[in-house]
Amino acid sequence: MIASVFRLSTLLLGVAFLLTGHGLQLALIPLRAELMGWNNLSIGVLGSVYFCGFLLGCFCVPGLVKRIGHIRCFATLTALITATVLVLGLFDAFPVWLVLRFLTGVAISGLYLVIESWLNDKTENEVRGAVLATYTAIVLTALAGGQLLLNVAPLESERLFIISAALIVIAAIPICVTSTSQPAEIPGATFSPLLVIHTSRAAALGALVAGIVPSVYYTLGPAYGLQVGMDIDVISLMMALGIVGGALSLLPLGRLSDRIDRRIVIASIMFAGAVVSVIAFVLPVSAIPAVMLLFGACVMPIQALCLAHASDHIGNQSFLEVGTGLLVMNASGSIIGPLAAAQAMQWFGSGAFFLFSAGVLSISSVAVVLMITSRKPAGEHHSKFRPVTTAAAQGALQLDPRTLDDDQESEGQEVD
Repeated sequence: MIASVFRLSTLLLGVAFLLTGHGLQLALIPLRAELMGWNNLSIGVLGSVYFCGFLLGCFCVPGLVKRIGHIRCFATLTALITATVLVLGLFDAFPVWLVLRFLTGVAISGLYLVIESWLNDKTENEVRGAVLATYTAIVLTALAGGQLLLNVAPLESERLFIISAALIVIAAIPICVTSTSQPAEIPGATFSPLLVIHTSRAAALGALVAGIVPSVYYTLGPAYGLQVGMDIDVISLMMALGIVGGALSLLPLGRLSDRIDRRIVIASIMFAGAVVSVIAFVLPVSAIPAVMLLFGACVMPIQALCLAHASDHIGNQSFLEVGTGLLVMNASGSIIGPLAAAQAMQWFGSGAFFLFSAGVLSISSVAVVLMITSRKPAGEHHSKFRPVTTAAAQGALQLDPRTLDDDQESEGQEVD
């Protein structure tokens, strides 16, 4: 496994730089919007537009890669996202920011796809799980590190935009000079909403929730921090701890779900997340960053658990097709979440940031419990849990060993 990771080190190094810069601008955007006097609804719209671009990129970029190849596509999208981040610092017009956030979503989605499909093509079947786990760890570490970079320069200056852009463009260097040969193309994304719901209602609902709540966290969390009087260093710590909490709980919850009905684990962490959200609402502001560690531990693993649960019920369907459907459900939730939560914050104040998440998580946990009581558990799991993040795109599904299992079964081969 170590030899495989070392051979792919240039790709993984590019991921680290890319997502550190991306993590910084994710936190920076709502903070600058808040400083410019834009209301919560405007900030929510910026987040939703970003995720609209992310969803579109999943379907458009494979065709672009087929035409120009992985390296040139990565360089093109890196140039695009670097330009959008820099131009954000030059204008304070809301329509301009809307266009730029949409383009950023398209570009980052495409960059994920290029890297993930490249890793998939160059990873041996025997070490896919280990490479996926390593990739997931790098993604989470880089995103958390990007949040902490808010402290390196004054929020009012343009230096943070420049730092973010610099990190993103540096990511192109190891990718463009790598000696690892690039694959031919990225398979196009296909999915059926009805297939996803038919495969597992709990997984479909969970994927939607896993889009709604984390997108609210990323889009409105920094703005909430400013509104309740947090310093920038506290806001960056709050945002980073949410990601760290998810990273720490991902594997333990996954292993637990391998032993019991996954739906019980999904419903339990949804309910726990609702409780943590209510606690955060009533606690003093000074205690919120620490509580975010628990919040992230409950919320961030939901998508991976839902993917594993859906994999248990695929039958004759393709894991890649069902997984792409769950990704679309997740992205749809990410579009809806910031808009709905921002409207709630407009009506009821900044505290609705937590109350909205508590409401979504509690209602969803009850719905999953009802699904458990109305349908018997499937018995033995057909697949093992694999760590994935809500940040990943369709390419991570191709890297997942469960996709290989489907291919082997379709060829009539015995799968261990």
